[in-house]
Amino acid sequence: MSPSSHRAGGPSTWRPPEELRRTLYLLAIALGLVVVLILNILALRAGGMNLYVQVVLPVTMIPALFSLGWLLRGGPLDVPERLMFFTVNVQVLSQALLEELRRVKPGGETDLLYWSVVVNVMLAYLIFPNRVAAGYSAALFVFSAGVPWLGVALRGGEVSPDLPRLQLTVGIVLLFVHALSWYRGQFESQRSAVRLMEQLAYTDLLTNLPNRRGMYPAVEALIASGGAAMLLDLDHFKRVNDEYGHQVGDEVLAWAARVLEAQLPPGGRVGRWGGEEFLMTLPGLDGPGAAARAEAVCAAFRTQAVAGVGVVTISAGVTLARPGDTLPALVARADEYLYAAKHAGRDGWRGRVERTEALPAFPDV
Repeated sequence: MSPSSHRAGGPSTWRPPEELRRTLYLLAIALGLVVVLILNILALRAGGMNLYVQVVLPVTMIPALFSLGWLLRGGPLDVPERLMFFTVNVQVLSQALLEELRRVKPGGETDLLYWSVVVNVMLAYLIFPNRVAAGYSAALFVFSAGVPWLGVALRGGEVSPDLPRLQLTVGIVLLFVHALSWYRGQFESQRSAVRLMEQLAYTDLLTNLPNRRGMYPAVEALIASGGAAMLLDLDHFKRVNDEYGHQVGDEVLAWAARVLEAQLPPGGRVGRWGGEEFLMTLPGLDGPGAAARAEAVCAAFRTQAVAGVGVVTISAGVTLARPGDTLPALVARADEYLYAAKHAGRDGWRGRVERTEALPAFPDV
């Protein structure tokens, strides 16, 4: 995160709007219930005994009905999402188990059981925390590895010679998926730590404004594009600390930051320059615009009060960026005008804008 993106949020994964997802879930569950009903009717008409259709599907529809009621009541979406994930897993794996037990020769290269294991584990790592997904992966692998041998124990016969190799391959794939997920978690953790360090480096934690280092890009952009800079200082701030304590002083600084943020024009930025000093960049403003903004900022402090302290005024020095300016030169001019405002009685501003080709003259005030 760069200083210029001080308040910008980090990248996020796009998801459909919540109401759209809720509607899709309701339709999917309703359609699933209809399909189960139709399958049961067809099974009864066929007169055959289908354990999966007549037992597994109806049982797994219990969480589907619960999820349907949950969604209709407006509950959070994460509950039915996870519940239906496990429900679908039970359906698919139960079907695979029943098919495996009916086979003459268990195991095979294209077994539904093993495809289901890999796909479901990958989905689990996308939905759940790594620890939960890893436990699920281990349990699923034990299940998939044991099913063919259970079929042999119950039915007798031979096992496909490809079965051990297939199970070993699935185990390696699951370990690889876990390793990738672990690496992704470590990467995200390190990236979060880097973001936090950058935020600490460019942010004043007391006011949550950019600190001096965080304001450098904004000042450089102002010099390049033109506009005004305003250096501000709280009046008699030492008296606030002496009379009310440094904790109250910190609260006054945080309050001042909020007032200054409320006075920012579009494209402007404000940061804590040091101590009780703040720097505001006002890109695109000419002399009269800078004067009007300085008046508005001083009036905002003059007409508000801090709880338990009273009115805390502010003094400001204003200057326009000049062609060929540097950051130290720009800030030094603003500081001179701030010093003049202090000596003129505080609670006000001083500044001068030199004549340029693009900007009108702005006399000393």
